[in-house]
Amino acid sequence: MKAVNDWLSKLGDVKIRDDSSSTHSSHSLKRASSKAMMSLPAGILDSVDQAIRLDDVLKLNKLLDRATKSTDDSEADLPPILMLNLLQRGITCRAKECIDQLLGRIQTLDEGDDINKRNCIHRLIISTGRSKPSDDGEPLADPLHEIGLDTIHYIKPAAPPTLTHPSSYTKESDGVTNFSRNDKVIVLLEYLLDKLRPHQREALSSRDAYSRMPLHYAAQYGFVAICQVIISRMQAWGQFEVSEGIDAPFWQDVDGYAPLHLSVIGGHPITTRTLLEAENWRGRSDRKAAVRRHMAKSGEVLALAVKANFVVIVKLLVEAGVDLDYQDDQGETALHVAARFGHTECASILLEGRDSQKANTEIGENTFGWTPLFIACVDGRIGVVELLVAAKAHLERSDLSGWTAKEHAALRGHIDIARLLASLTTLPSGPPSMKPSDSVSPNRSLAERKSNGTANGNGITRTTEPVKTYGHRYLTKETMILVSLGTMDARKAVEAVNLDRIPLTDAHSTQLDTALSVVVSASGADGDSAIIDLPVQDNVSTEPIVFTALDATKVKLRFDIVPTYAGTNDQIVGRGVALLSTIKPNVGSKRVTLQGDVAVPIMAANTLEVIGCVNFNFIIITPFTHPNMTIRGDLTYWKKMTSTMVIGHRGLGKNVAARSSLQLGENTIQSFIAAANLGASYVEFDVQLTKDHVPVIYHDFLVSETGIDAPVHTLTLEQFLHVNDGRTPRTSRPPSPVHANRGTSQAANGPDSRKQRSMSVGDLTKDDAPNMSERMKHTRDFKQKGFKANSRGNSIQAPFTTLEEMFKKLPESIGFNIEMKYPMLHESEEQAMDSYAVELNSFVDTVLTKVYDLGNKRNVIFSSFNPDICLLLSFKQPSIPILFLTDAGTYPVGDIRASSLQEAIRFASRWNLLGVVSAAEPLVISPRLVKVVKESGLVCVSYGTMNNDPEKVQLQVKEGIDAVIVDSVLAIRKGLTGSESRSTSQ
Repeated sequence: MKAVNDWLSKLGDVKIRDDSSSTHSSHSLKRASSKAMMSLPAGILDSVDQAIRLDDVLKLNKLLDRATKSTDDSEADLPPILMLNLLQRGITCRAKECIDQLLGRIQTLDEGDDINKRNCIHRLIISTGRSKPSDDGEPLADPLHEIGLDTIHYIKPAAPPTLTHPSSYTKESDGVTNFSRNDKVIVLLEYLLDKLRPHQREALSSRDAYSRMPLHYAAQYGFVAICQVIISRMQAWGQFEVSEGIDAPFWQDVDGYAPLHLSVIGGHPITTRTLLEAENWRGRSDRKAAVRRHMAKSGEVLALAVKANFVVIVKLLVEAGVDLDYQDDQGETALHVAARFGHTECASILLEGRDSQKANTEIGENTFGWTPLFIACVDGRIGVVELLVAAKAHLERSDLSGWTAKEHAALRGHIDIARLLASLTTLPSGPPSMKPSDSVSPNRSLAERKSNGTANGNGITRTTEPVKTYGHRYLTKETMILVSLGTMDARKAVEAVNLDRIPLTDAHSTQLDTALSVVVSASGADGDSAIIDLPVQDNVSTEPIVFTALDATKVKLRFDIVPTYAGTNDQIVGRGVALLSTIKPNVGSKRVTLQGDVAVPIMAANTLEVIGCVNFNFIIITPFTHPNMTIRGDLTYWKKMTSTMVIGHRGLGKNVAARSSLQLGENTIQSFIAAANLGASYVEFDVQLTKDHVPVIYHDFLVSETGIDAPVHTLTLEQFLHVNDGRTPRTSRPPSPVHANRGTSQAANGPDSRKQRSMSVGDLTKDDAPNMSERMKHTRDFKQKGFKANSRGNSIQAPFTTLEEMFKKLPESIGFNIEMKYPMLHESEEQAMDSYAVELNSFVDTVLTKVYDLGNKRNVIFSSFNPDICLLLSFKQPSIPILFLTDAGTYPVGDIRASSLQEAIRFASRWNLLGVVSAAEPLVISPRLVKVVKESGLVCVSYGTMNNDPEKVQLQVKEGIDAVIVDSVLAIRKGLTGSESRSTSQ
């Protein structure tokens, strides 16, 4: 309403300087209360105004006396409201003599007609605060801008309430006050206060509609000298009651803020020091005892300063004896706040404390029993964690759900914190307590409980056969469109909907309502529209809106901005439209950009002016058909096994430079066969598409063996196979010709092929290895790693192969874990690749076709680090299970969905995937996290170098992990078999 009143006043060409919602003016008496002015004859009004401006007290007295005699009742005084208007005019004109004279004619400074119940002292300080330049010499921001209206008046959508009060409009300079004692405002204020009659002095402590005294506003604006003047007069007049503290309930306004709170919120250290020193004006007070007796909200002041990271003010408050362990309604202390926001310097001050008190590290908040250490681990604040560790915080304490801080850090992908705590703690014993409050929400606790539940009240897992049933919902005819507001890129800070210019003149169309919502709908598609209140919350980006259509190219997405409480969605403020056929153009034949985020402008409904934009991303999933794709109700994806399955990573393991002996080349036929012979149930390998859309087996995105940084999708099949087909020429002879009529299979193993020199280790080492190294030494991979997998001389190398060869040459008893290798945007940027790749649907359809053509009865599992690939695989077919791969925080990624084990659990559960394949490290650090995955109804698998250590695998096996992907197949199989034998004999 204040904003509307200001707008209406500007329409009437009335500029109010002292208070945007006051009924009084500071320009002329003609703009004062018309009701009051009716008490003066028209001929006297201008003369009175002139007398006040000239500070002519004699003329003023004569005019007022004449006005009194001209009234019907000659003995009646002029109306009090008129006299208060004249006093306000005198203050504005700094007419001291007139002020003194008018005060003698006024009984009280209280004004009954002021909507905010403010007197002239309130308004003097407020008008000064809004007109005084800041310390840097710049004029202060328009107060209207602070509430969402700039000088041209635009509506901003309502935002959720914050814990802090809006900041003030002035700033203190280090050691310098905003006013000197000789400043005109200070002189005027002192004069006004000194001239108050005894019965008028209560105006200095009177409260306005917000229960604020003038001192509140002086503290809010950081006016040190004004605070000193007011405090000195209140002390002299017996109004400065601080026996319970300067922030006691007596001083608090309707929001619970005392002047000290407002000074802290505004970031005014000098003002804060002034208020704290004034508290002891009658001698040193025992703040802590007063707090204990009267429950003053002293600790809230400290929490506010910590949240804003005002280090100097935090030091002042600690030195003043503010209660460091004060708990708010949620049970949080200032140390909790420092941990949440990662303010390490503030946390250090709190932990150092003072002689009488240091911050308690073991206070738990009310909801989950989280201490500051838990908060820091949940939010990934390693600096605060290190401080708490140094302060001897209890590292192995459990919260109300039975989980430790280390486990929270590991679940949320804060592996640096988990590693630190793991080095200082032992593994927890006994099953954790799974409570209804447990959640994989990023701000709360651990495992998301599924509606069908997998644990009884004691937290004991029920045996489930099978884990996943065979078949799930998939697309048959219609195309699916998934629309997500905001961005999936964790590296970006992008608002989903950014509104910056909604004219206030359109207030009538929104019913003066600044609570706005965005309605997302689709023309030419089926699906319910989604209504999302603004501002859009962060987690909305991972919860897409689903539409279906027969032809996605004809779909138009609409983003309508509507008033939240208008009662109808027909009252549109603005609209953005996106044509799916043109919003993300293709790059060449069956190529698309990897940049997923797009933005469209929002046009005002009435003027078609651009009033903002909406940022979003979308995925189009087309249906896939194949004659071999059937569903049988008697089959299952995955049955509970008596022992953990071993999966061979890239066959018999990835190649590394550290090995002293030769290795089988990774992702080769020989390596896969060797892994199966040593006991691997499945072999894991990476599939990518060549330029001519043939699925090939290769791990890295860049084929450095070519001598350049060439992405796989830029090479034809023939080029790819020739890179390492055993025909690398010696420097003394020309390369052998390649027959043009060779097919895919013949290219590597045709009848004209020579005996593969990879089987002749001596020749390779002497001739080919130097050529290979020489070719690769200028490539990005080789410069960064100094090594390339499959390098001749470092491995017993066979030619690269295709997915078709894998199906044809490996026994059907060997299961395939096919990792779909498709670059995400952050990966293409890290590899300095072009930000485009094979179109998603084309990529997945090509691989699926090959799998259904040749799969027969072979066990096949799909997996991918790319969440979009997992979505496409899930909705295109019903019979092959999908696992979501995640680095679980061990490696920085750009996609929110891939950032942690927690997000992986949420994603896999949301889209009916079989399970999660996590980096082993968080599961080794916190083995009980295996149960978090499994009790969410998901299969749990791990990968990584830690899985080459039998002891670390055993930690996961004890918690029931379903499978481990390993390089050392033989060693891990022996370790598992040995442990099973020992367990049986016992």
